[in-house]
Amino acid sequence: MSTPMKVALWISGSLFLVACAAWIYQLREGLILTNLQNSYSWGLYISGLAFFVGNAAGGLVLTSSIYLFGVKKLKPLAKLGALTAFANVTAAMLIVLPDIGKPFRLYQMLLHPNLMSPLIWDVVVLNLYALASALYLYILLLPDLTGRLARFAIPVDDPHAFSEKWAKRIAPPALLFAIGIHVVTAWIFSTQGGRDWWHSPAMAPDFVSVAIAVGTTVVLLAGVLAYGTGERYQDAYRTLGLVIFIATCIHLFLMMNDLVIHAWYGGAETTSIMAVAWGDFAWAHILEVVAPLLGAVLLLREGVRRSLAAVSLASALIIGGVFIHRFLLMPAAYNVVPMSLSPLGLPGHHWSLPIASGRFFPDLSTFVEHYSYAPSLVEIVILLGIVAYAVFLVLLAVSRLPILQREGT
Repeated sequence: MSTPMKVALWISGSLFLVACAAWIYQLREGLILTNLQNSYSWGLYISGLAFFVGNAAGGLVLTSSIYLFGVKKLKPLAKLGALTAFANVTAAMLIVLPDIGKPFRLYQMLLHPNLMSPLIWDVVVLNLYALASALYLYILLLPDLTGRLARFAIPVDDPHAFSEKWAKRIAPPALLFAIGIHVVTAWIFSTQGGRDWWHSPAMAPDFVSVAIAVGTTVVLLAGVLAYGTGERYQDAYRTLGLVIFIATCIHLFLMMNDLVIHAWYGGAETTSIMAVAWGDFAWAHILEVVAPLLGAVLLLREGVRRSLAAVSLASALIIGGVFIHRFLLMPAAYNVVPMSLSPLGLPGHHWSLPIASGRFFPDLSTFVEHYSYAPSLVEIVILLGIVAYAVFLVLLAVSRLPILQREGT
């Protein structure tokens, strides 16, 4: 194992342990350590869920498409795609736990599931997706499980032929799982009729398009870091860059289409939402549009794809912009309490109905009509630790398993 790999493993592993300590501290003290409250119940943790699910979905979409459509030039990246999918879906499952005040009561969902709730569907899909991505990765690894790893291989006459056959057979359901995991996550938001910002049929296809964009970016970045920017893989990188650009354009179209419809409708609630979206968070909205588009355009350029620094910068723009997009799901839905009443004698007027914040503020009312959320230090540390977990898992697998294609194969 190289020295940079050891350093990266130590850093990412240490950050994850710090996050575990922060979560234990939060479990002991309660969710009061976060800046969430009754009127703003989802924040950085749920933004992280949507972010990790997108990264996972895009990775398996890429891997399954390689075998479904026979894209041979992308095969060196297939195992990386399945690996990043597994790392991100398990990260998505982990980031949900700190958002739950009593995570040890999760068994109640198994004993008394409410099948009408999209949250139950998401729990099922996340677990099935983790199983599917792990199984797909194992099938792809099978021909290379030799030496000390041979004891993990199932006995077959021709491991390579077996792997190719089953990779093609599993590809269609794996692709459906990859799309389904993000559709169900989108439904958790879009089925909330009381949140006008989310209540849109465009959210599910938008989630899928941005997942393909950011998930493919993660695989491209991992491929460049693993294989370098030499001539051998430039054709594969060019294809991935084109996929990222097209998916980003579709995402931006769907997002802007939804914004235009919201603005055109112009109701009282929508006006408040747009004021939050384009007032308090205008710069963030500009970044969520400009950064991914700029990164996707850069990846279309051959000169950029031949430079590790340039690919890293372009990838960071896309990944960062998509994370901002995930975070901005929350403010326009939660900053303004979506409960109002029409006073008698004042038609066309709406008064916000204050609700209990769940917190005590000295010299201030515990009832709020508006609340601006910013993540607490504990929330930030836990999220960064979960990111570090995903990085650690990928690095560890690359260092211990035959993930990368050997020269001459």
